Amino acid sequence: MKALLVMPSLDNGYWKKLGKKVGPKSEPLSLLYIATFLNKHNHEVRVLDCEAQGVSNEQLEKRIRKGNYDVVGVAMLTSMFSQSLQVCKTAKKINPNIKVIVGGSHASVRPLETAKEKSIDVVTIGEAEAAFKGLLDAFENKTSLKDIKGIVYKEEGKLIQTEAAEKIQDLDFFPIPNRELINMKLYRPSVSYYKRLPAYTMVTTRGCPYRCTFCATAKTGYRMHSIPRVVEEMKLLVEKYGAKEILIRDDTFTLNKKRTKDLCDAIIKEGLHKKVTWDCITRAGLVNLELLQKMKNAGCWGIHFGVEGGSQKIIDTIQKDATLDEIKNAFKWARKAGIETRGYFMIGLPGGKREDDEATIKFAKELDPDWAQFTVTVPYPGTQLYQEASKYGELTSSSATWDNYQTWGGFSDDQLPWVSKGRESEELKEMQRKALKSFYFRPKIILRKMMNIDNWGIFKKYVLGALALASGGSGRAPE
Repeated sequence: MKALLVMPSLDNGYWKKLGKKVGPKSEPLSLLYIATFLNKHNHEVRVLDCEAQGVSNEQLEKRIRKGNYDVVGVAMLTSMFSQSLQVCKTAKKINPNIKVIVGGSHASVRPLETAKEKSIDVVTIGEAEAAFKGLLDAFENKTSLKDIKGIVYKEEGKLIQTEAAEKIQDLDFFPIPNRELINMKLYRPSVSYYKRLPAYTMVTTRGCPYRCTFCATAKTGYRMHSIPRVVEEMKLLVEKYGAKEILIRDDTFTLNKKRTKDLCDAIIKEGLHKKVTWDCITRAGLVNLELLQKMKNAGCWGIHFGVEGGSQKIIDTIQKDATLDEIKNAFKWARKAGIETRGYFMIGLPGGKREDDEATIKFAKELDPDWAQFTVTVPYPGTQLYQEASKYGELTSSSATWDNYQTWGGFSDDQLPWVSKGRESEELKEMQRKALKSFYFRPKIILRKMMNIDNWGIFKKYVLGALALASGGSGRAPE
């Protein structure tokens, strides 16, 4: 069958209010995995990234009409719900017989609610490669959908949810995403995430076994691509697309320390460490100095740690399963190994008071990462925090629209969608701005940044971020 997989525009108006252009950052890997898998099984599937390509709704309508597609698949994240739904409506407007399939994190955790939308025929739950193949095969052969696992579909006006699909444990079952399906020249990460271009993304694992209450991927297990498969994809990015940096976007890259060391050895053996540098995301408790030194030797230049809070009470409340000492050691060891660090911190965590946020800001300064990101806590659907939202706070009037489920609320005129008990929306928004200003407007940080500017984009980001903070929140949100 002929299908089009669509990544909708990210701009639902929220970001325009911030004066921020959400530019293309990374390739839509989830859609590329699905499309590549389907093309390997005799279907004709294309990928359209509306954000990266600047495709308006009118242009989208023309492309779907011109392509004469049998199926349109749409990615749906919580904060882009309205844009995703608009794509579905556009497809049905063109041809009511087009089958519209929706997947992604939001659709997966709220499948029945999502499937109620008139313009949606099927919702896939979780990993969509196998389910999508089953659907296209069934549509082509005009057979029932009842035996396809992991979907919600409509039949005679009723919603039917099938048996959950088993996760494929051997990730090498899926072919390397075919990046020829997109224009790779359109993609670059946010300027603070790279040193050299081109810089592209890949994943080497799926899932995270930890239980953080604010995270939708918590307790989802852990599966890995084999080391030869990872090296093969890295070589492809370097040799075919000229990658000078690779952003490894696993949730917990160093969970298996032996695998991490073996991968580093394989990268060095292939000589890739001389051609490309890379960064990764992991937990503070999953590194040690020896491992970090090995990673540095293999080309790792940056590592991202989720810190979240600056008091043990808050960290325990969100079930982070980490200690302040573990976190301190991780940053210390990374610095000693010569790896730059990025710390992620959250404002307005459940059970927290103003003094807890003050402690978080203080802790961030103590850790002194090269970059710090302070986001406002948002209880996304599918998280334990969303289930416990009323226990620790209250959903506000802004929670009525998924568009407001954004973590940069401190730079918006909108009320936050959720506020922890004893706190107020405006106070938390002010605290987010204060955290950024307090961290970055220190003389040593300004001096460090000015001495290490190695591209114009980063310098421009410094200036824009400083202006936004100095203006008290209007203008562009920092990244």
